[in-house]
Amino acid sequence: MTRRLMMVTTAALVVAGCAGVVPEPADRITADGILRDTEVLAADSMEGRAPGTVGEERAIAFIMERFRQAGLEPVGQDYLLPVELLGMTKDAERSSITVRGPGGALDLVQDQNFTFWSTAEEPLVELRDVPVVFVGYGVEAPEYEWDDFKGADVRGKVLLFLNNDPPVVEDGVELFGGPIRTYYGRWTYKFEQAQKHGAAGAIVVHTDDSAAYGFSVIGNTGSRQIWQRDYQVPLLAWMDSTRSEQVATGLGTDLSGLFDMAARRDFRPVDTGFRVDARIVTEFERVHAHNVAGVVRGSDPELADEYIVFTAHHDHLGVDPDLPGDDKIYNGALDNALGVASIIAMADAFTALEPGPRRSIMFVSVTAEEGGLLGSGAFVANPPVDRNRIVANINVDSPQCFGLTHDVAAIGIDMSTLGDVFTEVILEHGLRPAGDPNPAAGSFYRSDQLSFAKAGIPALYLQAGRDYVEELGFDPREFLLQHYHQVSDVIHPEWNLEGVERDLRILFEAARRIADVDEQPRWVPGNEFESAWQQLYGKQ
Repeated sequence: MTRRLMMVTTAALVVAGCAGVVPEPADRITADGILRDTEVLAADSMEGRAPGTVGEERAIAFIMERFRQAGLEPVGQDYLLPVELLGMTKDAERSSITVRGPGGALDLVQDQNFTFWSTAEEPLVELRDVPVVFVGYGVEAPEYEWDDFKGADVRGKVLLFLNNDPPVVEDGVELFGGPIRTYYGRWTYKFEQAQKHGAAGAIVVHTDDSAAYGFSVIGNTGSRQIWQRDYQVPLLAWMDSTRSEQVATGLGTDLSGLFDMAARRDFRPVDTGFRVDARIVTEFERVHAHNVAGVVRGSDPELADEYIVFTAHHDHLGVDPDLPGDDKIYNGALDNALGVASIIAMADAFTALEPGPRRSIMFVSVTAEEGGLLGSGAFVANPPVDRNRIVANINVDSPQCFGLTHDVAAIGIDMSTLGDVFTEVILEHGLRPAGDPNPAAGSFYRSDQLSFAKAGIPALYLQAGRDYVEELGFDPREFLLQHYHQVSDVIHPEWNLEGVERDLRILFEAARRIADVDEQPRWVPGNEFESAWQQLYGKQ
């Protein structure tokens, strides 16, 4: 594949040179160049790029050099923005938990049907005979006049949450997002609610349908290193559907009955009759990591101090010496070496643009996305420019790697005027715009664009289209699921980067237009982030 792409690229340049045509800046975005950078970032020598490790330092050094070569002006100290992380790891041998009800204790098998940990930032957390209270979806949404708590005092209790949003239809109108998950449906929101209400713990019920993925994706969370988050809760846990069914039986119903109870406006928290005993021993590690940032300064005196920020996370899962077999390295080729290589290519294109964009374009390779969007969160919390001068975020995470498609996709394409411009350019190329291919999974809330959106900054998340021009001979979705967060996420023979080259060139044109128009991007009216946008920019 690489040889073929190099031949095509070389031939194109020869033709352009003979015709006396100066290549467009977007021509600097090439499949071959993106592949070369991905190969470096996904190499075994990068040791999986875990935050604060030698492998991440090597990746950062490479990204800094590529930013220099692209001609980006440094942001921070020679492109580096420090991020301080607190890692927390449960001592499994000294930690234990029991959840018991009227029929006795649940048969909890760690990391198979139940996983638990603490973010209380305490070396020892002990819970004794703490009641488990079912709080439905745990949603408080004033815009829908929805309140699952109804003023109940749940301080010091362990709260049992359902995953996803309440599936409610009133007068023919779907509340929340209907089939599209909102932030109220994210597990992070549930944990934030536990802290807000002073709970001693939170257990989220997992079903494949409500989560849109299997328990194995999150089932070993309690055994992994957890990074410091906005919520400090003594006990956090996931429980699979089999054990949740037993809790439902204790309430005189079944698991589907719990979902039915929680879908009513008149739902109120209910004591399940179950109690928790827990002992959680946590070890701490302070980690010094970095975001990497460079900028193309805007050319317009009035708009140059406004910024469009491209992001891609360079971190991945590192090395696990306890894995069976010879391969211990999580190379993270698609997730997200390819994304970082993509924004490097985008930087190459923008520095070649003459005249330059009216607004400034900042490129940020962020750390600790896998730990909970921590690098992007740190950037938004303490940006190198005034936060209200950042007018848009475009995030690239696991883009197209299987070739050309008839569609070009972005999550959030229908959420802001960023999507309107992107759609316009896609249509001009005779292609079909597409949004979230799996809206029930809540993908908009699972990568770094969320850090910007929660602050009110309009954001767009480039995705891979699914309507392939050529028959692949395999199911791309199954392929991705097979290798997601596995040591097998490497550059595969099935990869074909013609698609990401095409998508990025379209994205470049859309970003250029967004940078040059007078109007500032905004969320569509009624969007869940609109009020934060109004507050951030002083808009009505």
